[in-house]
Amino acid sequence: MNINRNRNQIRIRRTVVAVLIVAALIAVVGVILVSRCLSFDENGAHVIDRYGVLAEEQGQTRPELTAGSAETPAEPEPAEPEPEKEPETAPQPQVKYTRALMLAASSAAEEGTRARLLKLAEQGVLDTVIVNIKDSEGNLNLPVETDVVDGVSDFTEGDADGLKSTIAALRDAGVHVVGRIYCFHDRRAASRNSDLAIQFERGGSWLDYDNTRWLDPTNGDALAYLDDVARAAVQAGCDEIVLADFTFPPRGHLDRADFADWPDTQAEALAAALKDIQGAVGDVPVSLTADSLGALTALSPSGSEDGISVGEIGALLGAAHRLFVPVETAEEAASAIQQLREAASNPAVVPVFSGSSLWSTYNGDAALNGVSDSEAALAALEGGQNKGTADAEPTQNPTEENTDAAE
Repeated sequence: MNINRNRNQIRIRRTVVAVLIVAALIAVVGVILVSRCLSFDENGAHVIDRYGVLAEEQGQTRPELTAGSAETPAEPEPAEPEPEKEPETAPQPQVKYTRALMLAASSAAEEGTRARLLKLAEQGVLDTVIVNIKDSEGNLNLPVETDVVDGVSDFTEGDADGLKSTIAALRDAGVHVVGRIYCFHDRRAASRNSDLAIQFERGGSWLDYDNTRWLDPTNGDALAYLDDVARAAVQAGCDEIVLADFTFPPRGHLDRADFADWPDTQAEALAAALKDIQGAVGDVPVSLTADSLGALTALSPSGSEDGISVGEIGALLGAAHRLFVPVETAEEAASAIQQLREAASNPAVVPVFSGSSLWSTYNGDAALNGVSDSEAALAALEGGQNKGTADAEPTQNPTEENTDAAE
């Protein structure tokens, strides 16, 4: 009897213990579940939904769930398409033409002229200034270092320091400066060093009909001298070189001349000379000019009859950066451009006018020759009136500047 009672008591104890254990496990699990579903902050407890987003006690619903489903995210409403923007039109660049002014070097060297040029450039009246570095007599407006001609310092006349100051000031202001160099018509260098000059076949320096000596275009030392002059211009700040009198003598018996190296044609020799000078100045562009269109295209009419034939000049003209051609009217400018484009491969042509009215209204690149009267040219540009060179009669040789260095 006692044995059965003891067994019942043991079963009861085991049952109680099991119940307590189960209750404890349920309590632990409940605490864990509650802690995972509640978040506590200073405002109290908040229920955390299955997505981990706190639902406020007021019962705010998930904005991204639809009203009919607690689990399915609502499809986002399609955004209003933005109105198509009109394609922006890039500003069209205004056509800008070169407006160059040729001045006497003696005038350009003056401080007053320098200030006037800078003001005209600032006002947009001009963007290019052309000055002589070497004139057709061989006078220099800048000092040149060379071993080819003795005493070349004697050739430098005028205010070289003033001219260098003007070139530097213009360049600093963004003005394009062109140095003009008269090449083979050079009385001074040919007289100082006769070995550079064209020779008579029987000896002595060759003379044209005006009893003037010319440098020999086929003479390496003569080209070396021109190289030195061009380098001096570049060192002074010139952005471009334009070669004048770049030709064999147009007047005289070339059949009686003796050249250092007889070429097949004049054009061939001049093309080689142009390449030589271009090599001396590196990346600085080299252009050509002449006293007239005929002088530029025919080179030497008499040479084809009694000396070296002219030959094909298209390659020579095409090798130049630009071609500056004196003209008297806009119609003549159009004709010159057409003729030069027929002779060479689409060259860049700059008409040179003797009047400011044509220069200012011409629809294209243009240069104004103010060498013979620089003061009048400057006054015309400053006043915006057609006076001075605008009303003057065109000169026979608009690009001549023989007296420049002496002024």
